Amino acid sequence: MIELLNVRKVFNVGSPSEYSAINGINLHIGENKVAVLKGPSGCGKTTLLSIIACMSRPTAGRVKLNDREITSLPERFLTDIRRKTFGFIFQQPNLISGISVLENVMLPAYPLGEKRAHLKAKALNGLNELNLAPKAASKIEWLSGGEAQRVSIVRALINDPSIIIADEPTAHLDTKLSYRFMEIIEKFKAEGKTIIITSHDPLVYDSAMVDQVVNLRDGKIEE
Repeated sequence: MIELLNVRKVFNVGSPSEYSAINGINLHIGENKVAVLKGPSGCGKTTLLSIIACMSRPTAGRVKLNDREITSLPERFLTDIRRKTFGFIFQQPNLISGISVLENVMLPAYPLGEKRAHLKAKALNGLNELNLAPKAASKIEWLSGGEAQRVSIVRALINDPSIIIADEPTAHLDTKLSYRFMEIIEKFKAEGKTIIITSHDPLVYDSAMVDQVVNLRDGKIEE
């Protein structure tokens, strides 16, 4: 499903502060698999994830999605791929204060032009699945940390993405909520989704449901 061919990412090219974050990575992640990118801080996990998710372009090398080379596509096409293919879960929920939980969940779907009534029903169903339906009308600032993280998961699924991208999703969760998160990931996998997670949490990368662990150090894959 996802293939990286000799990918490099260099920041501040040509300046005294030039820095190579990713150094010649070759990687294949299959459909309906759970892959974890792990390694110490600064090893290139988040940079690699951003390239996989079409949020940044590699300096060199190629990226393929479903056998389609996407590296050189114009930004408008990459934006469309991000909206329709990927769902994003970050360390911080990145929810918008001052509006309701329901509105936060629906926001990523507005550009696709779906009818509001259908979108609202879909959002409420997603909230219900994670026991958040009673919070639909609540403002974000009224939620606990665990509730906000679950809302971000529902938001990530609103466009029914085939690939879930999660960047250190358990970093701010306690052990109980981390296990709950992994149960949700197992459900995603059962539904046929591909999940890519960056994590240095053994509860994540040692999980039996994980199909592939990619060890990174200094921007390279350790064998």
